[in-house]
Amino acid sequence: MNMILGVVLAMFAVTSMPVSAANGSGQAEARDMVQVRVWSVHATNQKTVMGDGLERVAKHLKNLNYSGFELLRKDSAGISVKGARRFAIEGDRTVRVSILSQNEQRARVRVQVKSEEGTLLDTTVSIRRNGFFIVAGPRYKGGILVLPIFARY
Repeated sequence: MNMILGVVLAMFAVTSMPVSAANGSGQAEARDMVQVRVWSVHATNQKTVMGDGLERVAKHLKNLNYSGFELLRKDSAGISVKGARRFAIEGDRTVRVSILSQNEQRARVRVQVKSEEGTLLDTTVSIRRNGFFIVAGPRYKGGILVLPIFARY
């Protein structure tokens, strides 16, 4: 059974990008939407390189006890407050991200990592506006998966 090795929660400012206003067709207003990005990163000691595309989070990944990092995929979705979205990640797992609430400074986000065996992680965090946090944990191909999760609004 895959084990969660640990959870690293780090909140850091990233450049903001405006969210376009929703049209009047019943969609949630822009202020009620959070643009969520989930990256899948393979951390291993079998390599000693920082993969392309990881510049934004490289200094934080270096704090983990691994020498090599490869970006496997990037997924994103706009999620309304009280809404949720499921993202597929490597190893036949999923990450469900729910936006519980948001204000001008922070968004409360619930993150659930699941596999066929059951729930591997279920946590709620507060992410600074236009920030991110990192979930590190499920074993994957001689290392672990690291999941930087960004919340922009």
